[in-house]
Amino acid sequence: MNLTKSQGQAITHSGHNLQLIACAGSGKTEIVARRVVHLLTPGKAISLQPRNIIAFTFTDKAAGELKERIVTRTRQALGEIPGMAEMFVGTIHAFSLELLKSESPKHLKFDVLNEIQQGLFVDRNSSKSGLTTSTDLKGAALKRYRDTGYYVNAISILREAERNDAQLRGCSLLSGLQTYQRLLDDKSYLDYSSILEEAVTLLTNNDGVRSRLADRVKYVIVDEYQDVNPIQEAIVWSLHRLGAQVCVVGDDDQTIYQWRGSDVENILTFDKRYSAVDQISLEENFRSSEGVVETARAFIKQNSIRLVKAMKPTGAQPYESGDITARPFSDPDAEAQYIVDLIKDLRGVAFKDDKDDQVERGLSWSDMAILLRSVKANAEPITQALQSARIPFIVTGMTNLFGTAEAEAARQLFYFIADRAGVGSAALKTAWKTADLGIDTAVLDQAIKGAALAKAALTDPDQKRWGQYSIQRVFLNFLDQAGVREELVPGGRGEVVFYNLGKFSQVITDFETIHYHSKPEEKYKSFANFLQYRAEGAYPEGWQDNKYANPDAVRIMTIHQAKGMQWPVVFVPVMLKNRFPAPRIGGRNVWHLLPRKGIRGQERFEGTIEDERRLFYVAMTRSQKYLHLTWAPIPGKNNRYARVSEFWSDILVSKHVKRRPPDYSTRKRTQPTPRAGVTNVVFSFSDLRYFFECPYQFKLRILYGFNAPIHEALGYGKSLHDALAEVHTRAVRGDFAKGTDVPQLVDMHLHAPYAYPALRQQLEVAAQRVLRDYLNDNATLFDKIEFSEKQIEISLDYGVTVNGRIDLVRRIDTDETTIVDLKSSDRAQPEEVTEAQLHVYALGYQDLTGSRPDYVEIYELDERRRKPRSVDDDFIADVKTDVRRAADALRMGKLPTVPAPNKCKTCDYRGMCTDGRAAARTT
Repeated sequence: MNLTKSQGQAITHSGHNLQLIACAGSGKTEIVARRVVHLLTPGKAISLQPRNIIAFTFTDKAAGELKERIVTRTRQALGEIPGMAEMFVGTIHAFSLELLKSESPKHLKFDVLNEIQQGLFVDRNSSKSGLTTSTDLKGAALKRYRDTGYYVNAISILREAERNDAQLRGCSLLSGLQTYQRLLDDKSYLDYSSILEEAVTLLTNNDGVRSRLADRVKYVIVDEYQDVNPIQEAIVWSLHRLGAQVCVVGDDDQTIYQWRGSDVENILTFDKRYSAVDQISLEENFRSSEGVVETARAFIKQNSIRLVKAMKPTGAQPYESGDITARPFSDPDAEAQYIVDLIKDLRGVAFKDDKDDQVERGLSWSDMAILLRSVKANAEPITQALQSARIPFIVTGMTNLFGTAEAEAARQLFYFIADRAGVGSAALKTAWKTADLGIDTAVLDQAIKGAALAKAALTDPDQKRWGQYSIQRVFLNFLDQAGVREELVPGGRGEVVFYNLGKFSQVITDFETIHYHSKPEEKYKSFANFLQYRAEGAYPEGWQDNKYANPDAVRIMTIHQAKGMQWPVVFVPVMLKNRFPAPRIGGRNVWHLLPRKGIRGQERFEGTIEDERRLFYVAMTRSQKYLHLTWAPIPGKNNRYARVSEFWSDILVSKHVKRRPPDYSTRKRTQPTPRAGVTNVVFSFSDLRYFFECPYQFKLRILYGFNAPIHEALGYGKSLHDALAEVHTRAVRGDFAKGTDVPQLVDMHLHAPYAYPALRQQLEVAAQRVLRDYLNDNATLFDKIEFSEKQIEISLDYGVTVNGRIDLVRRIDTDETTIVDLKSSDRAQPEEVTEAQLHVYALGYQDLTGSRPDYVEIYELDERRRKPRSVDDDFIADVKTDVRRAADALRMGKLPTVPAPNKCKTCDYRGMCTDGRAAARTT
């Protein structure tokens, strides 16, 4: 890569805080990676160790890409540097959670609620969460379900925004928030806001934490700085106050999360709030054609308050007349049909992903994205047209999930079990036949009979433990009994169908996480209510998917979801007044609960025309070459959506935007070939474990997102781990635990939220026995502990990274090193998999310290038995090969079944696997 002058300056800058103003497509990941290499280079004015650097990204996906690039560029420039695993690259939430887990022992057992689980948690504990004890600004009591979303949003704003407490006097939500926080603590939960809030408390008030961080953290990089909110900025500022220099990277033109509290003022005023700031603009766009760049640049210039910059084209893609169009239509169906026709025309058109590529490939379905201001409101005509044309597509996130026939059939299954009026056996059969999954009619009939038995069991007077009425188990059993198999779905739709059924499995998990202990009949009725009335609205339109799920299908998503992504072909339909730009939302909202003057900068939450321009700018700059803009009036609704967006005329000014239908018949064509959807691969060892056991299990679990049924003893093994982590951490600091500490350790760390009372008591007794035995057996070795719960990371060639956590590293009398992995019975796995895991850890230790460990050891806690092994170079070579094989299989989408009787009998997903079912029957 030939660097521009500004890129070179950004990489080698030294001496002050730095602000990189990075236009869309400016190659910021590469520049940040090379800047880190510069900081690590010995002999410079600033020469740091990996542990001295923190890099914050906006998403986990961006973190994986940045860390892989940093490691690659570091190896190229400096060779192998020990300790790269100690460089934190990730989200501010991930850093904050890691800080809590490492510095606050009580938080080791805390689970994190996602946004959906948080809403369900508030509903289920409507009084204890402060919901129904709070009032709106008119004094009316808040109501369960109706006000849950507003309440959850409001208490997040109170914790993450900058408050004006004088204007909040008398607001009942302050008391409600305190009630909610006590409930979270009592149930051992964190939500996203409390993670940040607790981290700020540690950074502000804990002198020990501040001292350790001041010693460690010397340089902080913040990517997507324009989307940082006040509490996230407080974390960045705290690290700066502890002595770290700060480099922020971002573009005020791409501030699109103001409705979540992002404050564009952070990036606009960075040079005024931090001392001695140097600004460097990265203006060259290495993603898009001249047509896209110049059209987008002229459009965003209408915003009045901007940092000084001007995005410039570099010829990354050739511009040809007809690449960019703006077309009106008479109605949404005609608009949708036009999009479908263009998708067909463009499939197979020759395309180079990079101007330096030597080989062209034909565009495929997954090269095309349809970006909407609101998927929920406007996707239906487009999805119907795609279905009619039999073009594969996926809707990113949970939005419109129940617009797919397979997810709707799954919903009907639970209406049937909950005994909903009008949903009998015939209706259920019709729903599954309509989904067209290749199910044999007779087999489906038997599956429906099985569902009827599950329904009858809910009211059985001799009910079993409530754990036997798992919603997830009923769902997986039905898929098994109905013969739903990926390879049997007609029309090559298997991947997309299982992708959607996997999302339904996640819906079940979100619900059951909170409602696991409800009475069986009540639980299924509540779940049916959730599916009917709340599930479609509960998941925000920005909900993200698994980063590895990559079927060859057209993407439909919101523009917010598309941030940080790119495609050769982008459609932006529904360019309508009152849709894009969107007006302020009327009706009941969070500001009926919170006084506007109580939140400083409150107006940003409601958005402005400049915010909407930024969003449209982001949409346009996702395109590498082809960009198609359309609109059509939507009838009804008092002609609210009958007129074209005001952005339309702003776009027609561009000489690159054509108004005729494009003719791609003369373009060069070749075989449609999907681009590599997964470049850098980041595996946890849990991911690898599933792959080593069976690649198809990995596909169902990790790629499609199917969840296993919750086990009642879930959490016990982790609780032992957490207790021992505290024992080992104390030992490193010279504080050796004794047998008398065991009750307190169990009381603090035992967390088995799904256990019924008798089981909980059994687990407590077992945990005390295991810990007491461990302390008795190992007390003489505590002074030899080198590391406890040490994060490791191995970066192999070809963009493959494996991360994990070593339980224990201990030195023995011969001064040799042993890596110890603690195993409890509920963490049992094949021994060959454990041995592979330990050799991965051996690699990680070497990467961390520069030294090869001498031994690896499995310590079986229940049997009080050690299984040491010498580190085997041949085994390490085999493990490296296996990891690369896993990454290659993931990239190519080749994840076959590897059946074996004993393994398949215990697999949670054998019912969806033809080979697994057959193997499980083998004796």
